[in-house]
Amino acid sequence: MTESSSRRGFRDTLPLIPPLIVFGLVYGALAAQVGFSPLVTGLSSLLIVSGSAQLAMVGLIPFGAGPVLVATTGLALRHIPMGIHLSDLIGPVSPWQRFHLSWILVDESYGLTVTAAEKGVPDLAAYKTAADFTLFASWVVTTVIGAVVGAQLDPTRYGLDAVIPLVFLGLAAAIIRGWRRWLAAALAVGTTFLAVAFLPPAWQLTSAAFLAALLAAAVPGPAE
Repeated sequence: MTESSSRRGFRDTLPLIPPLIVFGLVYGALAAQVGFSPLVTGLSSLLIVSGSAQLAMVGLIPFGAGPVLVATTGLALRHIPMGIHLSDLIGPVSPWQRFHLSWILVDESYGLTVTAAEKGVPDLAAYKTAADFTLFASWVVTTVIGAVVGAQLDPTRYGLDAVIPLVFLGLAAAIIRGWRRWLAAALAVGTTFLAVAFLPPAWQLTSAAFLAALLAAAVPGPAE
């Protein structure tokens, strides 16, 4: 019996859940430290649906609204090429499908869906929907739990904030295929170190991601 696209999307997402749980718990704990209640933390996960933007938000809140807007807007710009690419891959869908496929547009399900397209999965809309909601449910629940627990501890005291880069690397490693994508990931790590060393906090993530994308796009040759 042939495995359905939805079932395959759920199955392919499962290896990402353990690092995502760690990420969600740490984000929730950090959010609690800047004054977010569990309710506000949960709402941020429901409405923003972006771990990187939410993490940048709680990290930059002490610097004021300007740095938060600069960093989160810069991070959000990546959704434009991601959305265009997925639209081409998935093809025409109903308005309802288009709404939820665009509402939950995260790096993990994007990478999984692109890989699924390369492998010939027939129904990419169903595949991405299953991946999206598996990730989404895990993210919302664990961030709220993290906020409840985090109100009782200081994440920096236990080194929990240092876990975030390792979690991102773990999430990326599960979906990266091909030498050009590994090159882009390596460039992102390298440019992030440079940005942290030389740029103000508001510009670090945005500038590193933009420069890494430009450098990776300039490398000729096939993806694999």
